[in-house]
Amino acid sequence: MKAYILKVEMIGLEPAVWRRVIIPAGATFQRLHAAIQGITNFQSEYLDWPLHLHEFRLPEENLLVTNEPQVYEEFKKQKKGTGGPTVRKPQSIKIDDYLEKYGQLSYTYDFGDNWQFEIRLEEVVEDYYFGYPTVLDGAGDAPPEDVGGAIGFKYLLSVLADESHPDFEEMLWWSKEQYFEPYNRSRINESLTNQKIKKTEWEKIDHVNYEVLTDKYRPIEKDTEWGRLPADFDAEQFWKYIKACTHLYGVVPFDKVLEIFNRQNPKMYIKSGQAFRVMREAEWQKPMGQSQVRQDSLDFIHQQVMESGTKAFIESNGSGKDWYIPDKEELLKYADDLYIEPTAAYQALYRKLEPHFHPLKPVSLQEALKKVSLMMQIETGATQAMQELINFSGFGSDQDLNELVGLYSNFANHSRHWANRGNRPVEVTHRDNLMPLPAMPYEITEDSVKVGRNDPCPCGSGKKYKKCCGA
Repeated sequence: MKAYILKVEMIGLEPAVWRRVIIPAGATFQRLHAAIQGITNFQSEYLDWPLHLHEFRLPEENLLVTNEPQVYEEFKKQKKGTGGPTVRKPQSIKIDDYLEKYGQLSYTYDFGDNWQFEIRLEEVVEDYYFGYPTVLDGAGDAPPEDVGGAIGFKYLLSVLADESHPDFEEMLWWSKEQYFEPYNRSRINESLTNQKIKKTEWEKIDHVNYEVLTDKYRPIEKDTEWGRLPADFDAEQFWKYIKACTHLYGVVPFDKVLEIFNRQNPKMYIKSGQAFRVMREAEWQKPMGQSQVRQDSLDFIHQQVMESGTKAFIESNGSGKDWYIPDKEELLKYADDLYIEPTAAYQALYRKLEPHFHPLKPVSLQEALKKVSLMMQIETGATQAMQELINFSGFGSDQDLNELVGLYSNFANHSRHWANRGNRPVEVTHRDNLMPLPAMPYEITEDSVKVGRNDPCPCGSGKKYKKCCGA
């Protein structure tokens, strides 16, 4: 099969960034563009729409090959003989004649960052049998999208080289989000196998079950380092993020957890495929089964949501609202099953109940309030949560009950709500989002009837109330 060995070099970068690549003959300019995207860190070929425009200029032919629609439409409207360049779409014209005639091409990508490439033909061969491009050699880490041209890329590299720089973690996370990867021939060549230009001639290749054994041009890659987890990756920390986000949001997409984890731990940055691999490990199944975290397709959901069937309610009410994302230290507190943000409203409710909550009761006051908090999160749960408060409070007087209702309402409006994507009702702009006072009256159950001083103590100690909780 005929093919071209090209040296593709980015102009104006230090250290130099270049790749030696072999590409089958018969490729269009669009296929060459895709190959250049594949051998760098640019992403336009991986999206459903072009991220940035590009062009090839052939001044010897007065020819411009571009995917810029406005330029092409203007060319079609202009009269012949006006002296402007001929404009062609990159899908409609092949590279062969121009490469072989002139030996080089000029390529520009992203008219904002203005990346300039020089493409030189080094050799024409007849014995390349793969239908897709292959990187033979190269050097230099290619820039990511939207870094700000050569100047911006130089600044990025300087920050990433200095872990003490105040912008280090921010820039490290941003660069990972932009798919900035160090040059790795193995990773690039694995990706390039998807860029089919011609049919691979397997009958001429030394292989077993399509695994290449030896080849003149396509090296046998032994380096699989690119697929490994980062050296600093902590699976237990990742699990804490899953728990914390599930507790905080009730329903949270897998991608959102991964985004938050990567944002707050840029040195542990992992991609979705790596995260799925971690989650498939057997040791994850037991702790997840013992937690309140459940999986529903690509979402993590709280067990309370699963049992109450309120996932649709939470997702519907949260739609369009920004996610509340606390800093790392605060977020990881939510990995504790009993954690409630210690707002002034929560502390006031706690102080009201504490003197009446006997330590011999089956659960602690913190556990009881967490149960109330979980009930409050679900659709139509406000009244049930208030009733639960009354049941364990032991209050019987109207004055105590009225005060308790007010404290509960204040607590509810200053709590993190699943239906608000973790935002408090008082933080959401519209007044309609405030939690209303639950409807009255409440049922005064046996647990909340006023106890006589000589009656048995309701805590179950066997003592009289006046000698126990009523002392």
